[in-house]
Amino acid sequence: MFDSIRHLWDVGVLTRDSVRLSVDIYLPPAEIKGPYPGILIRTPYDNSKESFVNFAEFFARHGYAFVAQDVRGRGDSDGDWRPYPSLDDGPDGYDTIEWIAGQPWSNGKIGTMGGSYSGEVQWVAARGQPPHLVTMVSTAASGRWMQETPFVNGIPNLWGLAWLNLTGGRTLQNNAATNWKDVFYHLPLKTMDEALGRTNTVWRERFLHPDLDDFWKCRRLDNDFKNIDLPVLHITGWFDGDQPGALYYYEGMVNHSPAADRQFILIGPWDHAGTRLPKQELGGVKFPPEVVVDMNEVHLRWFDYWLKGIDNGLLNDKRARIFTMGENKWHDEDSWPLKRTVATKFYLHSAERANTLGGDGRLSAKVPTNEPPDRYTYNPENPVITLMNWNKYGNRDAEEPLDKRFIERRDDVLVYTSEPLQAELGVCGRPFVRLYASSDCLDTDWIAMLSDVYPDDRSISLGEGVLRARYRNSLEKAELMIPGKVYEFTFELMSTCNVFHSGHRIRLTLTSSGFPIHARNPNTGHPIGEDAELRVAHQTIYHCDEYPSHLLLPVV
Repeated sequence: MFDSIRHLWDVGVLTRDSVRLSVDIYLPPAEIKGPYPGILIRTPYDNSKESFVNFAEFFARHGYAFVAQDVRGRGDSDGDWRPYPSLDDGPDGYDTIEWIAGQPWSNGKIGTMGGSYSGEVQWVAARGQPPHLVTMVSTAASGRWMQETPFVNGIPNLWGLAWLNLTGGRTLQNNAATNWKDVFYHLPLKTMDEALGRTNTVWRERFLHPDLDDFWKCRRLDNDFKNIDLPVLHITGWFDGDQPGALYYYEGMVNHSPAADRQFILIGPWDHAGTRLPKQELGGVKFPPEVVVDMNEVHLRWFDYWLKGIDNGLLNDKRARIFTMGENKWHDEDSWPLKRTVATKFYLHSAERANTLGGDGRLSAKVPTNEPPDRYTYNPENPVITLMNWNKYGNRDAEEPLDKRFIERRDDVLVYTSEPLQAELGVCGRPFVRLYASSDCLDTDWIAMLSDVYPDDRSISLGEGVLRARYRNSLEKAELMIPGKVYEFTFELMSTCNVFHSGHRIRLTLTSSGFPIHARNPNTGHPIGEDAELRVAHQTIYHCDEYPSHLLLPVV
């Protein structure tokens, strides 16, 4: 039996600008002789440094020095908290990695790990190329700014304010005390923090930059992947809200990094939290026990190879391990996305009444001819409510159902469903939607969702995609619409991997709001965040020979 883990609490790391950052250090039992490779995790959650104890001790007992750090301005660390996308986390991460390498218990080989914010900060540190950083395990990392967060293709993400409030002080704040329904309905958006009762300069700053301008570009890694020469294990889930960011990093490294052949990815049927603590059941859908992956063992095998040089066969693995839903099996693939998929069009059809799941909207491979368009009214005072739990950060046990029929019963939702499939259909990759549509307003939003409809009529969501109309051509420049004019809108949905079984149906739903995840579009065309005025929009979706709106699926 090993002796006790050795601890060093609240040790100060001095940054280049003389700010003291706090780390807790877990060293292996004395009988495991050092020096040791190090594992660093950096967190903005003051309760996380303590909650890391179980896996910190796991790695310490396997011969690693585990270092948990409060990021600048949070917990026991000094400095000002400037939440992400922060320009401090890159230099602070670099300085901490190099500090670890210089400690007497360190052998100079450092790996980083962590999920969500703790995933993103690894990338901004790696951008600086710290000499002693050897490898990373990046889980559910955000960072595809303005396509994922804090605006999603032009639409402000309201959960961002809830997160900013949660982390609004040196310690975690009480989000459960807030009536979030009242807050999220507040207008104008840029003063929503007043309804919350806490002025938030970061929230307001975002509305000064609604376009993908230099403020956001300098925070993205678009031009940095070519300089990051590191093996990385990327982890995300089919229902992970930060999946776009995780895949952005993976694809950026595969396409541009000198270490392209050392990129591995693991994707399971997990939501954001499930990427770290996988569960067998999600949103009312039960998966086989194999989805409950031991993430400690996954990390250990990775670090053993890259930090200790243990030949455990890692490089013999295929680069992508993905879970195929429907089939409910893990598959090992040479790459992601799969090269053998075929982009297949499923066209929208109706006899002018695709409204609700009881309407006549259909999906098929047949090209539409002379069909009348579908219409619906989007009233931002009565938006489509996509969630049942208004307090995401105050009630984390509340889980949203994947069966979205409660949305599809609304008259302001268009529903297009295929005939029951005669044979299995595999879809694996990133779907797209191409709409030909018009509105009687200067601006509006489009929300699309792909679902697998079971024989018992459950409509199980596989992911959504959104677009603010003014950004139809570019996120860098807003272009308002001419009311009544038909435009083409093309946007991506969440990546997925699913086998639609025989007897199942493919469904695409279209609407103009997904509240409170996405802020309502007031349809005025005014600058984003400024409006207290709301206008009703009358939307028209075309599907005919001139305007063949369709869903584009990556079919295996």
